[in-house]
Amino acid sequence: MPYDVVIIGGGYSGLSCGVLLTRAGQRVCVLERGRVLGGAFQPFRRGGVTLDTGFHYVGGVGEGEMMHPLMERLGLADLPWVRLDDDFLQVSCNGSSYSLSCGYDRFEESLIKNFPAEQEGIALLVETMRHVAEHIYETVDPQSGYVNELMQVSAKVWLEEHIKDSRLRRLLCAQAVTTNLTPDLPLYSFIQSLNSFVQHSYRIEGGGETIITRLRDVIVEGGGEVLTGRNVTTFQHDGNGRILSAVCSDGDEFAARHFISTLHPALTVALMPDCPQVRGIYRRRFSRMPNSRGMFTVQLILKPHTVPYRNHVLSILGSDDLWNADYGASAPVENLLVNYNVPCGDRAFAENIDLLTPMDFSSVAQWSESRVGARPDEYKRFKERRAQECIELAQRYIPELEGNIEAVYTSSPLTYRDYTGTVDGSAYGVCKSATSIAGGMLSPTTPFENLFLAGQSLMLHGMLGVGMTSLLVTNIMCAGVMVKG
Repeated sequence: MPYDVVIIGGGYSGLSCGVLLTRAGQRVCVLERGRVLGGAFQPFRRGGVTLDTGFHYVGGVGEGEMMHPLMERLGLADLPWVRLDDDFLQVSCNGSSYSLSCGYDRFEESLIKNFPAEQEGIALLVETMRHVAEHIYETVDPQSGYVNELMQVSAKVWLEEHIKDSRLRRLLCAQAVTTNLTPDLPLYSFIQSLNSFVQHSYRIEGGGETIITRLRDVIVEGGGEVLTGRNVTTFQHDGNGRILSAVCSDGDEFAARHFISTLHPALTVALMPDCPQVRGIYRRRFSRMPNSRGMFTVQLILKPHTVPYRNHVLSILGSDDLWNADYGASAPVENLLVNYNVPCGDRAFAENIDLLTPMDFSSVAQWSESRVGARPDEYKRFKERRAQECIELAQRYIPELEGNIEAVYTSSPLTYRDYTGTVDGSAYGVCKSATSIAGGMLSPTTPFENLFLAGQSLMLHGMLGVGMTSLLVTNIMCAGVMVKG
């Protein structure tokens, strides 16, 4: 018997779409090509320690905060969230130290205290943040009529217009240093990310695996299926604009009334059959879209009871211009985000720490023909050198790391590409640009009336952005398309 909806991709995007549709009464099947669910949230184990691929901390999941209604709908509100300190982000910037504080009033007061001449701009920033939070769910409700004008405003230009002190502008970028911080980044993307963290920031016990496990369980308990090792290679269609089935590399077919692909849009288009519905200009459009940067991650397993656990995040900023920073192979590591994962045992001491810095794909492009488990020695030496740079930079601010690192594991955009299937190891999908139509936001609809796109390339990145995109897609489906059968 065919499913109501087949979803390609078993990461946070696919599973969150699956939960929302399951709770709307749809029979769902999620197909994941890998052996492990999760995508950017998937865990892996080294030396008996569970490490995270891409989940680190998130904002606004508490009661009364902007992401809480979504967390309730997904069944994630009661997970073991660990609220970070009120001063959730400690920032080191060229010898000066600052904090970003949780709560709008406290956030505004602390900034004005450090930058009194910028009071007017700070007040406008907070006012804009409040407005965005108030209307967040209208942006994904097709019936609301809400126009999101901030997607066509450059965050960099807006900040330069309203915040004159370059130190404050850098400070406001501290939480976004590992995102795709470019001059064309839309103000809405910038504000939305900052917004959720300022409301309150959280880690979670067990990392991203805790989230993925819950989402899978909700789908299965609702009568759906979540299958791994299912690599979709093409779609079958009826010749009249409808997809009939998703075909896997082993020949298995999964028929459904509707389909959602959470893959990178270019990869989804590659699955589409040659037919009148899919014009060449449509294929070329997605293949030419620029992608966001990748990430270089150093994961440190620490000797027991040596490095105190910090219930906040550390951002180290060394670049004078964060909007045009060089993240190529020859550039030194200057900007680093340091995240302490929630310890499984004694909360007084950290068990493992992640060091993250952006990395252009050009840094590893020469080894792009290789795959995990068969990389050349030159690539391994490159990663070792880059990891040492990250560790030495982190040790300047966390001196207790020296001599207390038990093991080091690294990943680059190539690693990310091979494990998550994203184009060029992009950490945040297609670039969002304030100069593009609608700020670079992509429509979830496709040339096929029953095939939809989802994932971070469409609207916003991160757990908040992907969750909102899942709401948008499922709202569109449930409001108009699915009732037609």
